[in-house]
Amino acid sequence: MVNTPSKIKTFCGFMSASVGFEFAEEVGFEVVLGNERNPIRARWSQDKYPNADVVNGSFIDPTIFADLVRKFTELNCQLATFSPCCQPFSRAGMQHLHSKEAFLFLYIIEFIKLTQTPWAWIENALEFQNAILDDDNRTVEQRIRDELEPLGYHIEVKIQDAVGFATPQHRRRTIVLISRIGEWKHPQECDESQYISAETAIGHLPPVDAGKRSGIFLHNGPYLPKCQVDMLSDTPEGCYPQQFINKDGTIYPTNKPNFVARRGLRDKPWGTIVQKSDSLTGFNTVHYEQNRTLTTLETILLTGLPQNWFIPLWARNNEELIRDVIGEAFAPLHVKALLQSLRNCCIDDK
Repeated sequence: MVNTPSKIKTFCGFMSASVGFEFAEEVGFEVVLGNERNPIRARWSQDKYPNADVVNGSFIDPTIFADLVRKFTELNCQLATFSPCCQPFSRAGMQHLHSKEAFLFLYIIEFIKLTQTPWAWIENALEFQNAILDDDNRTVEQRIRDELEPLGYHIEVKIQDAVGFATPQHRRRTIVLISRIGEWKHPQECDESQYISAETAIGHLPPVDAGKRSGIFLHNGPYLPKCQVDMLSDTPEGCYPQQFINKDGTIYPTNKPNFVARRGLRDKPWGTIVQKSDSLTGFNTVHYEQNRTLTTLETILLTGLPQNWFIPLWARNNEELIRDVIGEAFAPLHVKALLQSLRNCCIDDK
């Protein structure tokens, strides 16, 4: 164990809109430096953390990379977190293993080497750890180990599900914990009997029909044509439509197309919520009882965020942006558990 300041200064790489760090301050972590390529999401993060230095630009741009390394040291950061683009590795994202984004982990390794950060993590899709890229016959996990373990870093790799950390949604991710001081262990997931159901998370919200507004902020039923509303009325909980009806009323030529939304189960956690969750082609998006896709507020609550979650004033009317941010989020209660585990394993004196 080591003694450190009460607030651990943290760098967030690929921070999107910083959804994951919603509860970080509760367990003693302060975001002081961040990087996000998308200017809109960088602006969101800057509004969320006005005292942080949020650098907008590509992590692999030599000038920005060097600037981040310098600032990390000057700000005395001790934790570096990385959630690089997962589409190159995810089978749902068609696995673009030849894209330049697939090689981002090599820049992350170099950043860790140059900063000698005490602690870091890399979070990505399930397939990340065992992926093999064209330039090398080792898995991504082995390449990380071969580069960092000789420098004294202890590495723990595990696939974990956010549902095990009080999140009413399944989000299974590969989590690579990297520690130069102490052995950072993955937090313990709760038993299935303790999972939070969809009804517990969103059952208190009043019903709202497709295309209607409830009067509650972000609790509005996304529009669906009558033919698709009727289709959903015949779809039981937990099931896909037996026959998919297109928006123009025509019948999709094959049964159960693999992109069609499934109705949720009220007494179970939700499936993974992806981007464009107002669409019937968005997988787990249909309310367990009402004939519509999830409202934006429901996606927020099913991600483990509070109903008063911070959304910048300029973004509050842009529900598509909010849904996309949620769809790419690292579940915040999972992040909280990882941060608490870091404190328990490596930081706080017992």
